[in-house]
Amino acid sequence: MKKLLLTVLACCAIEMLLAANCKINHLEPLYWWIGMQNTELQLSIHGENMGLCEASINYPGVEITKQVKTDNPNYLFVYVNIDPATKPGKFTIQFTKNGKKYTSCKYELKARSENAAVKNSFNSSDAVYLLMPDRFVNGNYKNDAVKGYIQGVNRSDLGQRHGGDLAGVISKVPYIADLGCTALWITPFFDNNDTAYSYHHYSTSDYYRVDPRLGTNQDYKNLADSCHAHGLKLILDVVPNHCGGTHWWCKDKPTKDWFHEWPTYTGSNYRMTAVTDPHASEIDKKILEKGWFAGNMPDLNLENRELFVYLSQMYIWWIEYAGVDGLRVDTYPYNNVHVAAQFIQRLRDEYPTMNIVGECWVKTPLEVAYYQSGNNNKDGFDSRLPSVMDFLLKDHLQAAFNEQDSWDFGTSRLYAHYAQDFAYPDVNNVMNFLDNHDIDRFSVAVKRDVKKFKMGLAHLLTTRGYPQIYSGTEIMLDGIWGNYEGHRFDFIGGWKEDARDAFTAQGRTNEENEIFDYTRKLLNFRKNATALHTGKMIQFIPYDGIYVYARTNDEQTVLIITNNNEQEKTISLERYKEILKDYKAGYEIITNKNYPLHLDLQIPGKTCFVLNLN
Repeated sequence: MKKLLLTVLACCAIEMLLAANCKINHLEPLYWWIGMQNTELQLSIHGENMGLCEASINYPGVEITKQVKTDNPNYLFVYVNIDPATKPGKFTIQFTKNGKKYTSCKYELKARSENAAVKNSFNSSDAVYLLMPDRFVNGNYKNDAVKGYIQGVNRSDLGQRHGGDLAGVISKVPYIADLGCTALWITPFFDNNDTAYSYHHYSTSDYYRVDPRLGTNQDYKNLADSCHAHGLKLILDVVPNHCGGTHWWCKDKPTKDWFHEWPTYTGSNYRMTAVTDPHASEIDKKILEKGWFAGNMPDLNLENRELFVYLSQMYIWWIEYAGVDGLRVDTYPYNNVHVAAQFIQRLRDEYPTMNIVGECWVKTPLEVAYYQSGNNNKDGFDSRLPSVMDFLLKDHLQAAFNEQDSWDFGTSRLYAHYAQDFAYPDVNNVMNFLDNHDIDRFSVAVKRDVKKFKMGLAHLLTTRGYPQIYSGTEIMLDGIWGNYEGHRFDFIGGWKEDARDAFTAQGRTNEENEIFDYTRKLLNFRKNATALHTGKMIQFIPYDGIYVYARTNDEQTVLIITNNNEQEKTISLERYKEILKDYKAGYEIITNKNYPLHLDLQIPGKTCFVLNLN
């Protein structure tokens, strides 16, 4: 509490100082640290005629190396070098105009936490829990409506804010850990004062402030601390492609080319294949890269050097401030991918052990693999993304169990998909998912068929790569097909007025408890199953609706047998001897039964057996 009070007082002091020097509206980053790998710091200063000023600093170890003035007289970008031996402390930045004192401000350099650059980041041993704060839990009803912010709470409309917040997320960190997840990815939380759809926070209006309807900067730090206390890694959602139309930049642009602008509004063509297409036209690539994602999301020009440095520093600030463990990058191919690669590398230079997963929503394995760092792309391109999201797998999982097996359908989809894993430089560092906040709920895809839903979970939690569970999937939360807001239902019980609380066994229906227990059991098994982390995957061609694959290493072998038929099947294990080796039995994780491997198995229809061989 004392720490929180001091932080609040410090913020108030900064606000009072800026108020006294009203010529400065924004000075960012808010503060910085000594001992960063990159000793250069950009200070972005915005205020009346600040671009007509010269800055000076008199502090040992801090030297101004460059002052950049733009076509807007209200901006000044001051670059300083911070010697590693510099002592923490506060100093004055003096601004003069035409040789006379114009204004001044205080700035602070903090001591960096020990080993802050070395991250125990998420990897193939982890299971990631994804949630949208506004749709998860309302932990603080006092911030549902905030003066000066356009939207308040209206839960009757899927397109408006529902009131979930960081306090609510913090309250459920123990629940997420108990479920068996080991990493948490929350969608953006930055200030987003848009007139509509502000709940998703992908259209930022202030990068250095948590939206007050979600909480405070300290709340985000508290979330990170709670995650770490419960064995979870925290993943920050990075959005380099666009900001929000209510960002203060839009009222006073730092430079004429800060945004990609067109004579008339031009939206993206959303055809990311244009990046890898050797025959692509220049106009198609231009519209993909420079077209706006939406009318209220100005497209950022990362080729502008000041913006590039500003954004990369901003994300570094949040990583350092809260102790973030990993990153997810939104809409990566919508940028100039060569500049985006430099952007990612700048973050990796500061945090060399940090994992970063990129959203590259393309439609063939070769295209997905193109974006994983280390791939031997013919054009020499390297995205610098250690991890990518397998959007193709979710398509196949949403279809396979609804179909009767044949050469091209049913589980043959999965077999054929994995057969193309040769394209990846590191297939175990691929994020897999059944659904997320941008796509149809898996519950809707399988029409709430419990058996099919479990089959999807079994595959997700045992295949190569690492899984992402979307909030509500563990209770088969419903949705609406083909509708963004239909993918984003509130978690039942996250609001005190909810009729029941699905965070508890007592508050869940029998069906929800069945799915929850199944998910929890598999997740907690996976947590310690090294074969499911890095083990080799060996699969067998599906026959007669039976699909078999194994994950195996020197310590363990896990055998997954899928019966995609409606009826029970008797399966001889003779064909799988190369996997069975000297094992005598297989312990089925869900049923807690031990099956002798020299006997045939009877597997019910639409069922997966997950056998830990012993």
